[in-house]
Amino acid sequence: MPISKVSVVISTLVGEQLSKTIANINSGSLVPIEILICIPEKYSPRVNGIHDANVRVITTPFMGQVAQRAEGFRQAREALVMQLDDDIQLDTNSLEIMASNLLSLGRGNVVGPVIFNSVTNEPLTKINGNFRGVIDSLYASLVGGLPWGLRRMGTLSKIGACGCVDPRYCGVELFPTAWLPGGCSISFREDLIMENFFPFHGKAYSEDLIHSSLRSQNGIAHHVATRAKVTIDPPLRGITSESVIAEIRARRYVANLLEGSLTHATLAAVLDIVRRQIAALLLAIVPKRSNPKRSSSNIET
Repeated sequence: MPISKVSVVISTLVGEQLSKTIANINSGSLVPIEILICIPEKYSPRVNGIHDANVRVITTPFMGQVAQRAEGFRQAREALVMQLDDDIQLDTNSLEIMASNLLSLGRGNVVGPVIFNSVTNEPLTKINGNFRGVIDSLYASLVGGLPWGLRRMGTLSKIGACGCVDPRYCGVELFPTAWLPGGCSISFREDLIMENFFPFHGKAYSEDLIHSSLRSQNGIAHHVATRAKVTIDPPLRGITSESVIAEIRARRYVANLLEGSLTHATLAAVLDIVRRQIAALLLAIVPKRSNPKRSSSNIET
Protein backbone atom coordinates (compact mmCIF):
# COMPACT_ATOMS: atom_id res chain seq x y z
CA MET A 1 0.00 0.00 0.00
CA PRO A 2 1.51 3.40 -0.96
CA ILE A 3 2.33 5.30 2.21
CA SER A 4 1.07 8.53 0.63
CA LYS A 5 -2.56 7.42 0.65
CA VAL A 6 -3.69 9.38 3.71
CA SER A 7 -6.82 11.36 4.48
CA VAL A 8 -6.74 13.94 7.30
CA VAL A 9 -10.01 14.75 9.09
CA ILE A 10 -10.30 18.00 11.04
CA SER A 11 -13.44 18.77 13.01
CA THR A 12 -13.63 22.54 13.53
CA LEU A 13 -15.60 25.71 14.08
CA VAL A 14 -12.64 27.44 12.39
CA GLY A 15 -10.35 28.67 15.10
CA GLU A 16 -7.68 31.21 14.32
CA GLN A 17 -5.03 28.50 13.76
CA LEU A 18 -6.82 26.42 11.11
CA SER A 19 -5.08 28.00 8.11
CA LYS A 20 -1.72 27.62 9.85
CA THR A 21 -2.51 23.96 10.59
CA ILE A 22 -3.40 23.23 6.95
CA ALA A 23 -0.19 24.92 5.76
CA ASN A 24 1.76 22.91 8.33
CA ILE A 25 0.29 19.60 7.13
CA ASN A 26 0.98 20.42 3.50
CA SER A 27 4.62 21.32 4.21
CA GLY A 28 5.45 17.94 5.75
CA SER A 29 7.49 15.10 4.28
CA LEU A 30 4.24 13.23 3.59
CA VAL A 31 1.47 15.38 2.12
CA PRO A 32 -2.00 13.83 2.49
CA ILE A 33 -4.15 13.20 -0.55
CA GLU A 34 -7.04 15.03 1.09
CA ILE A 35 -7.76 17.19 4.13
CA LEU A 36 -11.41 17.11 5.15
CA ILE A 37 -12.57 20.21 7.03
CA CYS A 38 -15.74 19.18 8.86
CA ILE A 39 -17.75 22.21 9.86
CA PRO A 40 -21.40 23.03 10.67
CA GLU A 41 -23.29 24.66 7.82
CA LYS A 42 -23.83 27.94 9.67
CA TYR A 43 -20.08 28.38 10.11
CA SER A 44 -19.09 27.31 6.58
CA PRO A 45 -18.52 30.90 5.30
CA ARG A 46 -15.51 30.99 7.63
CA VAL A 47 -13.61 28.62 5.32
CA ASN A 48 -14.34 30.49 2.09
CA GLY A 49 -10.77 31.76 2.03
CA ILE A 50 -9.19 28.29 2.08
CA HIS A 51 -8.28 27.19 -1.46
CA ASP A 52 -5.66 24.47 -1.02
CA ALA A 53 -6.05 21.86 -3.76
CA ASN A 54 -6.25 18.92 -1.35
CA VAL A 55 -8.78 20.52 1.02
CA ARG A 56 -12.37 19.30 0.90
CA VAL A 57 -15.00 21.07 3.01
CA ILE A 58 -17.65 18.83 4.59
CA THR A 59 -20.60 20.81 5.92
CA THR A 60 -22.85 19.20 8.53
CA PRO A 61 -26.37 20.10 9.66
CA PHE A 62 -25.26 19.47 13.26
CA MET A 63 -22.57 20.79 15.58
CA GLY A 64 -20.32 18.75 17.83
CA GLN A 65 -16.68 17.74 17.65
CA VAL A 66 -17.30 13.99 17.62
CA ALA A 67 -20.34 14.12 15.32
CA GLN A 68 -18.55 16.34 12.79
CA ARG A 69 -15.47 14.13 12.86
CA ALA A 70 -17.57 11.00 12.38
CA GLU A 71 -19.05 12.50 9.22
CA GLY A 72 -15.52 13.17 8.00
CA PHE A 73 -14.57 9.57 8.71
CA ARG A 74 -17.52 8.36 6.65
CA GLN A 75 -16.50 10.52 3.70
CA ALA A 76 -12.74 9.89 3.85
CA ARG A 77 -11.53 8.13 0.70
CA GLU A 78 -8.06 6.89 1.56
CA ALA A 79 -6.92 3.71 3.30
CA LEU A 80 -5.22 5.56 6.17
CA VAL A 81 -7.11 8.27 8.06
CA MET A 82 -5.65 10.72 10.55
CA GLN A 83 -7.86 12.69 12.92
CA LEU A 84 -6.38 16.05 13.87
CA ASP A 85 -7.42 19.00 16.01
CA ASP A 86 -7.35 22.33 14.22
CA ASP A 87 -4.67 23.80 16.51
CA ILE A 88 -2.03 21.05 16.41
CA GLN A 89 1.23 21.50 14.53
CA LEU A 90 3.14 18.45 13.25
CA ASP A 91 6.90 18.19 12.92
CA THR A 92 8.02 17.72 9.32
CA ASN A 93 8.28 13.92 9.44
CA SER A 94 5.57 13.13 12.02
CA LEU A 95 2.77 12.10 9.66
CA GLU A 96 5.17 9.95 7.65
CA ILE A 97 6.49 8.28 10.82
CA MET A 98 3.00 7.52 12.13
CA ALA A 99 1.79 6.21 8.77
CA SER A 100 4.87 4.01 8.39
CA ASN A 101 4.46 2.65 11.92
CA LEU A 102 0.78 1.91 11.34
CA LEU A 103 1.51 0.09 8.08
CA SER A 104 4.12 -2.04 9.85
CA LEU A 105 1.59 -2.98 12.54
CA GLY A 106 -1.31 -3.69 10.19
CA ARG A 107 -5.05 -3.64 10.76
CA GLY A 108 -6.38 -3.59 14.31
CA ASN A 109 -4.04 -0.83 15.49
CA VAL A 110 -4.07 2.94 15.96
CA VAL A 111 -1.00 5.16 16.34
CA GLY A 112 -0.60 8.56 17.96
CA PRO A 113 2.32 10.97 18.40
CA VAL A 114 3.98 12.50 21.44
CA ILE A 115 2.38 15.87 22.20
CA PHE A 116 4.70 18.74 23.17
CA ASN A 117 4.01 22.11 24.78
CA SER A 118 4.67 24.79 22.15
CA VAL A 119 5.89 27.25 24.79
CA THR A 120 8.35 25.06 26.71
CA ASN A 121 9.13 22.57 23.88
CA GLU A 122 8.77 19.79 26.46
CA PRO A 123 6.24 16.94 26.59
CA LEU A 124 2.83 18.37 27.46
CA THR A 125 2.73 16.00 30.42
CA LYS A 126 6.08 15.02 31.91
CA ILE A 127 7.13 12.28 34.29
CA ASN A 128 9.25 14.03 36.90
CA GLY A 129 12.09 12.19 38.63
CA ASN A 130 12.50 14.52 41.62
CA PHE A 131 10.42 15.15 44.75
CA ARG A 132 7.69 16.58 42.56
CA GLY A 133 7.64 13.23 40.76
CA VAL A 134 6.93 11.46 44.07
CA ILE A 135 4.04 13.85 44.75
CA ASP A 136 2.72 13.34 41.21
CA SER A 137 2.87 9.56 41.65
CA LEU A 138 1.10 9.72 45.00
CA TYR A 139 -1.67 11.81 43.47
CA ALA A 140 -1.97 9.64 40.34
CA SER A 141 -2.09 6.45 42.40
CA LEU A 142 -4.30 7.54 45.29
CA VAL A 143 -6.69 9.78 43.37
CA GLY A 144 -6.55 8.35 39.86
CA GLY A 145 -5.99 4.68 40.59
CA LEU A 146 -2.98 4.55 38.26
CA PRO A 147 0.24 2.53 38.67
CA TRP A 148 3.23 4.15 40.38
CA GLY A 149 5.88 6.17 38.57
CA LEU A 150 6.87 5.28 35.04
CA ARG A 151 4.48 2.33 35.03
CA ARG A 152 1.54 4.72 34.66
CA MET A 153 2.63 5.84 31.17
CA GLY A 154 -0.10 5.01 28.70
CA THR A 155 -2.39 3.41 31.27
CA LEU A 156 -6.10 4.02 31.85
CA SER A 157 -7.76 3.39 35.20
CA LYS A 158 -11.34 2.26 35.73
CA ILE A 159 -12.38 5.78 36.74
CA GLY A 160 -10.96 7.35 33.59
CA ALA A 161 -7.65 8.63 34.95
CA CYS A 162 -4.98 8.34 32.29
CA GLY A 163 -1.21 8.32 32.16
CA CYS A 164 0.51 10.18 29.33
CA VAL A 165 3.68 9.00 27.59
CA ASP A 166 6.97 10.79 28.25
CA PRO A 167 9.28 9.85 25.32
CA ARG A 168 12.39 10.34 27.46
CA TYR A 169 11.60 7.10 29.29
CA CYS A 170 10.23 4.88 26.51
CA GLY A 171 13.27 3.30 24.86
CA VAL A 172 11.19 1.94 21.97
CA GLU A 173 9.85 3.41 18.74
CA LEU A 174 6.31 2.19 19.39
CA PHE A 175 5.07 2.35 22.97
CA PRO A 176 1.90 0.30 23.67
CA THR A 177 -0.84 2.16 25.55
CA ALA A 178 -4.42 1.71 26.69
CA TRP A 179 -5.58 5.04 25.25
CA LEU A 180 -4.60 7.93 22.98
CA PRO A 181 -5.32 11.65 23.21
CA GLY A 182 -7.94 12.76 20.71
CA GLY A 183 -5.91 15.57 19.15
CA CYS A 184 -3.99 13.40 16.68
CA SER A 185 -3.99 9.73 15.70
CA ILE A 186 -3.95 7.61 12.55
CA SER A 187 -5.95 4.47 11.79
CA PHE A 188 -6.91 2.21 8.94
CA ARG A 189 -10.23 3.40 7.55
CA GLU A 190 -11.82 0.02 8.28
CA ASP A 191 -10.95 0.39 11.98
CA LEU A 192 -12.60 3.79 12.47
CA ILE A 193 -15.62 4.29 14.71
CA MET A 194 -17.96 6.19 12.41
CA GLU A 195 -20.79 6.86 14.86
CA ASN A 196 -21.28 9.88 17.10
CA PHE A 197 -20.43 8.19 20.40
CA PHE A 198 -20.44 11.32 22.58
CA PRO A 199 -23.78 11.43 24.43
CA PHE A 200 -23.83 15.08 25.57
CA HIS A 201 -24.11 18.54 24.05
CA GLY A 202 -21.35 21.12 24.29
CA LYS A 203 -17.60 20.66 24.69
CA ALA A 204 -16.61 17.00 24.33
CA TYR A 205 -14.80 16.44 27.64
CA SER A 206 -13.05 13.06 27.88
CA GLU A 207 -14.13 12.08 24.36
CA ASP A 208 -10.66 10.66 23.78
CA LEU A 209 -11.11 8.26 26.69
CA ILE A 210 -14.54 7.18 25.43
CA HIS A 211 -13.12 6.77 21.92
CA SER A 212 -10.16 4.73 23.20
CA SER A 213 -12.43 2.50 25.29
CA LEU A 214 -14.69 1.80 22.31
CA ARG A 215 -11.69 1.01 20.11
CA SER A 216 -10.38 -1.39 22.75
CA GLN A 217 -13.76 -3.11 22.84
CA ASN A 218 -13.40 -3.57 19.08
CA GLY A 219 -10.00 -5.19 19.55
CA ILE A 220 -7.98 -2.17 18.41
CA ALA A 221 -4.55 -1.79 20.05
CA HIS A 222 -3.16 1.67 20.85
CA HIS A 223 0.44 2.80 20.33
CA VAL A 224 2.45 6.01 20.66
CA ALA A 225 5.08 6.62 17.98
CA THR A 226 7.81 8.10 20.17
CA ARG A 227 9.67 9.71 17.23
CA ALA A 228 6.56 11.50 15.98
CA LYS A 229 6.26 14.93 17.57
CA VAL A 230 3.39 17.39 17.46
CA THR A 231 2.99 20.63 19.36
CA ILE A 232 0.05 22.48 20.85
CA ASP A 233 -0.35 25.69 22.81
CA PRO A 234 -0.85 25.13 26.55
CA PRO A 235 -4.58 24.68 27.21
CA LEU A 236 -6.57 27.55 28.69
CA ARG A 237 -7.40 26.82 32.31
CA GLY A 238 -10.41 29.05 32.90
CA ILE A 239 -13.54 27.40 34.25
CA THR A 240 -17.25 28.12 34.60
CA SER A 241 -19.94 26.34 36.56
CA GLU A 242 -21.17 24.86 33.28
CA SER A 243 -17.73 23.54 32.33
CA VAL A 244 -17.25 21.99 35.78
CA ILE A 245 -20.60 20.20 35.55
CA ALA A 246 -19.89 19.05 31.99
CA GLU A 247 -16.42 17.71 32.87
CA ILE A 248 -17.65 15.80 35.92
CA ARG A 249 -20.58 14.40 33.94
CA ALA A 250 -18.23 13.16 31.21
CA ARG A 251 -15.81 11.63 33.72
CA ARG A 252 -18.69 9.75 35.36
CA TYR A 253 -19.77 8.49 31.94
CA VAL A 254 -16.26 7.18 31.28
CA ALA A 255 -16.12 5.48 34.67
CA ASN A 256 -19.45 3.80 33.99
CA LEU A 257 -18.17 2.64 30.60
CA LEU A 258 -15.07 1.20 32.28
CA GLU A 259 -17.09 -0.31 35.16
CA GLY A 260 -15.40 1.92 37.72
CA SER A 261 -16.73 3.67 40.82
CA LEU A 262 -18.86 6.71 40.00
CA THR A 263 -18.18 8.17 43.45
CA HIS A 264 -14.42 7.79 43.00
CA ALA A 265 -14.63 9.25 39.49
CA THR A 266 -16.57 12.27 40.74
CA LEU A 267 -14.09 12.93 43.55
CA ALA A 268 -11.13 12.56 41.19
CA ALA A 269 -12.70 14.95 38.65
CA VAL A 270 -13.30 17.59 41.33
CA LEU A 271 -9.76 17.27 42.66
CA ASP A 272 -8.31 17.44 39.13
CA ILE A 273 -10.21 20.67 38.44
CA VAL A 274 -9.07 22.22 41.74
CA ARG A 275 -5.48 21.11 41.12
CA ARG A 276 -5.44 22.67 37.64
CA GLN A 277 -6.75 25.97 38.99
CA ILE A 278 -4.14 26.08 41.74
CA ALA A 279 -1.42 25.34 39.18
CA ALA A 280 -2.72 28.13 36.93
CA LEU A 281 -2.70 30.61 39.82
CA LEU A 282 0.85 29.66 40.73
CA LEU A 283 1.99 30.08 37.13
CA ALA A 284 0.43 33.53 37.09
CA ILE A 285 1.98 34.60 40.41
CA VAL A 286 5.47 33.06 40.44
CA PRO A 287 6.95 34.90 37.38
CA LYS A 288 5.84 38.26 38.76
CA ARG A 289 7.42 37.64 42.15
CA SER A 290 10.62 35.95 41.07
CA ASN A 291 11.55 37.94 37.95
CA PRO A 292 9.25 40.43 36.24
CA LYS A 293 11.14 40.02 32.95
CA ARG A 294 11.05 36.23 32.90
CA SER A 295 9.54 34.78 29.76
CA SER A 296 6.64 32.36 30.12
CA SER A 297 8.62 29.94 27.98
CA ASN A 298 10.85 29.32 30.98
CA ILE A 299 8.03 28.29 33.28
CA GLU A 300 7.65 24.56 33.81
CA THR A 301 4.10 23.29 33.54
